[in-house]
Amino acid sequence: MKPLKFPSFRNICLVFLFTLFALPALAQDVSELPDGKDVKGATDHPLVQRFDGSSIRYYNKKAFDELIIAAGPARSGEKQKLLSAEGARTTLVYVLPKDVSVLEAIRAYQNEFAKNGKVEILYQGVNAGSRQDLDNGINDFITGVYGGDDPQSRWMNWNSEYRYVAMRIRRPEGNLYMTVYAGFNTDTAGNDTRTVPASRVSVRIDIIEPKPMAARMVTVTSSEMSAEINKNGRIALYGILFDTAKADVKAESKDSLAEIAKLMKADPKLRLMVVGHTDTQGLFEPNRDLSTRRAKAVVLALTTQYGVDGKRLQSFGASFAAPVASNASEAGRAKNRRVELVAY
Repeated sequence: MKPLKFPSFRNICLVFLFTLFALPALAQDVSELPDGKDVKGATDHPLVQRFDGSSIRYYNKKAFDELIIAAGPARSGEKQKLLSAEGARTTLVYVLPKDVSVLEAIRAYQNEFAKNGKVEILYQGVNAGSRQDLDNGINDFITGVYGGDDPQSRWMNWNSEYRYVAMRIRRPEGNLYMTVYAGFNTDTAGNDTRTVPASRVSVRIDIIEPKPMAARMVTVTSSEMSAEINKNGRIALYGILFDTAKADVKAESKDSLAEIAKLMKADPKLRLMVVGHTDTQGLFEPNRDLSTRRAKAVVLALTTQYGVDGKRLQSFGASFAAPVASNASEAGRAKNRRVELVAY
């Protein structure tokens, strides 16, 4: 048996150093990020520009989620009035330049949101000094609306001055919501600087865009389309997507469009009417124009990108004349916002 050979002290040191430097670096505290530097992967919401000189310290986007909206103050012994909205949700926390006040911050975001349409103020208030519109100064408002333990809201618990506003813009395809919280993170023992530095004003915005859950369902295949059309003469599709109040077919629609092309190729005699449908948000005529433009956009995509013969396709906008569910709820309105293929 050969004697065991142990590594030299020099080799042990080299291995230790190599291992040490090969280990991934610890995650940086976001409060240490320099001004103007965003957290990795963060981006502004396309409907709302950032305050000049600010940086994103928290970012989260979900395809479908609920937003809790304050409709009144949080007073001890009283039930706070809360609303909710559902749809595509984006949450952002910005650290603003050192010379920005809480009032300037919240007014700037109100003005920015107003660029998207006529704004309704659902609720607004301020806690500063002796003025306590939102709660009694013990964080009941923050806890009731935001929770308070997560990175996007934890810093709020140490704000000596804060303001809140909840806004809504009514649109033909569904309501657009934005809530804004602006606060000054005090330099106090125990304050949370993991997300927001001390002695700085920060803003949290939450945006809800109308988007049906059906948009995340599995794409209907060409064979399933054929079976439904043979049975009922038509089929409703929820995988063809558009931005709110716009008629441009989104890239996420490509799978559904490809299946329609397969359907047309498999049955050379099939002719289809592409029909756009909306819910009852807004007036009938603007919705008819929108649904018509969307139907035409689908036909254009099929003919120019997927080689479908345009002579076999027609487009039509029905506005909200043919609902398949009640428009009294968001769930029903989501079902009514659709594209149908009708054989003719």
